[in-house]
Amino acid sequence: MPVKLFFTLFFAFTFLILSASKDSTHTKPIKVVALPVVFYQPETKWGFGVAGLLRFKQKSEPDSSRHSNVTFAFTDTQLNQIVFSAPYQLWFKRETYNIYGELGYQKENYLFFGTGNNVPSYFHERYYVKVPRFQINALKKFYPHFYAGLKYAIDYNTFTQFNDTGLLIKGTIPGSKGGYISGGGAVIKYDNRDNQFYATKGYYVEFVFLSNSPVLGSNYRFDKYSLNMSTYVALPYKQVLAFNAYALANAGNVPFYQMATLGGDTRMRGLYNGRYRDKDCWILQTEYRLFLFWRIGVSLFAGIGNVAAEINQFNLKYTRVAYGGGIRALIDKKQHLNIRFDAGLSNGNVNYYFTIGEAF
Repeated sequence: MPVKLFFTLFFAFTFLILSASKDSTHTKPIKVVALPVVFYQPETKWGFGVAGLLRFKQKSEPDSSRHSNVTFAFTDTQLNQIVFSAPYQLWFKRETYNIYGELGYQKENYLFFGTGNNVPSYFHERYYVKVPRFQINALKKFYPHFYAGLKYAIDYNTFTQFNDTGLLIKGTIPGSKGGYISGGGAVIKYDNRDNQFYATKGYYVEFVFLSNSPVLGSNYRFDKYSLNMSTYVALPYKQVLAFNAYALANAGNVPFYQMATLGGDTRMRGLYNGRYRDKDCWILQTEYRLFLFWRIGVSLFAGIGNVAAEINQFNLKYTRVAYGGGIRALIDKKQHLNIRFDAGLSNGNVNYYFTIGEAF
């Protein structure tokens, strides 16, 4: 990949966008930031489109209350992938109620490497899929920083093409026939971070239980348990250390695209998302963040992770390592929202990521 060209494009777009997004000294009830994007990811190759943020709060809310926001992106890629994504985070009545989730549509193609740790390094096959998706979490605050509530998630996978000589076309791998995934469950969350986009102190802990069942219209019966924990330490000279621990466990007839995976732009950057997948996983990550000047910052990150078919089958010899660094550009001073360019390394490969917001 032409790294020099990518850096040139990154800084050119960053300069134009940031120069045009001057923050007012007065708080506005609604703010919209939209920008053209050029990005590169191992799952998509080159991509083009528009991304941005809609930030708002009720006028009756104090300025110290968290702002509701919708981040949105519409992109087309070199591999003819079309993605619309709109994650949302809504706050009501002085942060008493929190509703968040995602509305999205994907027409994409991915590489499937198989499941487990013993898949030959040379094996992979490409598959094509269309996925509309909707997720919602509705939580209420019961104690300071402590929330609990309900979750619902649904998507519909339609596979349009398989590799003629691959494993998926045989129809024996769970999920290879597509269909509905529909589940309901519960969420418990503790969040006392000082900023939802760029925390410098505090904790974030989220536990989710989701049961996918034919009762709710799902074509697959399985349960999903996830635990996501992050903490942040402020250091002198605008430095931050961030730590993240993530675990996911599935039980039942789990489709391959709902399994735990390593890789992507938020967990184990440097690995292709899904390079390793199975029912269960654990991931540990750390990141060092430093603000340099104007609106520019840098980061260094590293992570380790593992997958297994059952919780008691994790083997440390299959632990994977990923690491790298990145550049940050501040597009919203009020909420400290960054666009980021990361380069991640793993297994001797380098993968690049260009997106909005921190990885954790």
